[in-house]
Amino acid sequence: MIKAIRHRLRVWKAERRERKKDNERSSQWPRVRDAFKKNRPCAACGGIERLQVHHKKPFHLARMLELEPKNLIVLCMGPPECHLRIGHGDDFEAYNPHVEIDSILCYTHPSDRATVETKARLSRRY
Repeated sequence: MIKAIRHRLRVWKAERRERKKDNERSSQWPRVRDAFKKNRPCAACGGIERLQVHHKKPFHLARMLELEPKNLIVLCMGPPECHLRIGHGDDFEAYNPHVEIDSILCYTHPSDRATVETKARLSRRY
């Protein structure tokens, strides 16, 4: 029960965080985001629940890459919370510079997920 409540709180915070950025983003972002995640599962777990588009190189560091498909990856905020744990190293104020490799490792070796999450936390940058 407590785990489910914590998960809902983290999902709510993630969604609120994304809404706050809306006024900073390109007017093209909603179209690009929706087209990119269409027919794509989470890159880290294959899930299809609560999908979000994550910037590999963060928006605040590379605004010019905001709409570049090569800078995007789909991660979920479903129960595995891949967006938070793999994309941000368990801290939405940070980013994981190895998100693409770590997502592939999680997807291809799910039994190593705990190790990959630890690596993402240790690799995070602010």
